[in-house]
Amino acid sequence: MPASEPEVLVGRRYLDRGFLDAAMRLFVKNAELVTAADWTRLAERLLERNRIPDAVRVCELGAVPLPRERLLAAADACLKRKDVDGTMRLYELGGADRERWTRLVDVLTSLPDRARQAIEVVERHLSSDPQPEPPIEEPKPAREVKLPRQIKAVK
Repeated sequence: MPASEPEVLVGRRYLDRGFLDAAMRLFVKNAELVTAADWTRLAERLLERNRIPDAVRVCELGAVPLPRERLLAAADACLKRKDVDGTMRLYELGGADRERWTRLVDVLTSLPDRARQAIEVVERHLSSDPQPEPPIEEPKPAREVKLPRQIKAVK
């Protein structure tokens, strides 16, 4: 079915009125006619309602960048509530800086059952350089291998 400009216009009106599912359905159906500004507005409105997976999908479909600052602000709010899983997910999506990851580790270390997770965060996001690989050992020079003496049978 060909894309329809009137459907995109109706989708914009739905977006203006806050009917995000209806707008998203029409925008996805007519993706080639939807502008980057429309996709961005829809993604921001979805983030306002904490619909992170939908916002990510909309940004992918519209080929627009994720609203990084909004994601990081939502992640900071999750961290205040000690929702460490939500924080990690949003920090990874938003490309959090070192300071934010450090704050997450501080919260994780205040929770005794999250030690392994804190270690993983440090390894992944706070290590100054990647884990050193074990040095490659140079092959030792081959020794002369003495073959066992051959014994001949004598009659």
